[in-house]
Amino acid sequence: MASKEQLRKIALYCNEYDPSRNNLASSTLTSSARAYEDKYENCLNCIHYTKEGKCDLNLIDPILSSMAMELNLKS
Repeated sequence: MASKEQLRKIALYCNEYDPSRNNLASSTLTSSARAYEDKYENCLNCIHYTKEGKCDLNLIDPILSSMAMELNLKS
């Protein structure tokens, strides 16, 4: 499972990120967590993110792998 920071970075790199507030996420988050999600681009507020913590489009792992490869190339 990806961390909050990873989910934020994934949203920045994802071409399919759609911040149309995911009603499921907004109804289950505490007010402080909701404030964090509203402030940053994040998978949790994407319509493709499910209540099971997965991307409907299965993009989390490929994006994380791509980000890791990019970091390896820079080092």
